[in-house]
Amino acid sequence: MGERSLALLAAMVLLAGACSNGDRSGSEGAADTQNAAPAGTGTAQDAPATADSVAAEGAGHAHAGEGEGESLLLIMQKLGTHMTALTYGLMTDDSAMVANGAESIAEHAPIAPEEIERIHGVLGTDMAEFERLDEAVHTASVRLRDAAAAGRTQDVLTLLGEVQRGCVACHSQFRERLLTNPSR
Repeated sequence: MGERSLALLAAMVLLAGACSNGDRSGSEGAADTQNAAPAGTGTAQDAPATADSVAAEGAGHAHAGEGEGESLLLIMQKLGTHMTALTYGLMTDDSAMVANGAESIAEHAPIAPEEIERIHGVLGTDMAEFERLDEAVHTASVRLRDAAAAGRTQDVLTLLGEVQRGCVACHSQFRERLLTNPSR
């Protein structure tokens, strides 16, 4: 792997750590720590929900999926772990680890309906922008998964950067507002 690829991978590891900020002691402690913005949880065919549709449907988030869902913080922590594993797989030329990490990122658990309601309550009219960023990151993560499954390393590097830029953009706009423990 060339110097440029290694530098890119090192930067990605640092970004992945920033994306997974929070208490890693487990889901019980997660409720008392901060939340970050989601990276997407549905399929590429899902249309972005608007703030009005989320308010009208409660759990009508475009990526709510089926099942009970998880807290935003727990999802973010798992995504950070998967991003780090994917990056480690790239650095060690472990294509199975890359593919597994990318699959886990693209197909993570849905956001719990009560968490979606909380997010909408905090963001109000900014929910549409949150959803736009969420959908963009999710779409990039699906493309990342497909590139990893096909063994297209250069595309994986490009798309991982795209996913992480989307994560950072969303976090910079919404993380502070979505904290569940703002005294931190």
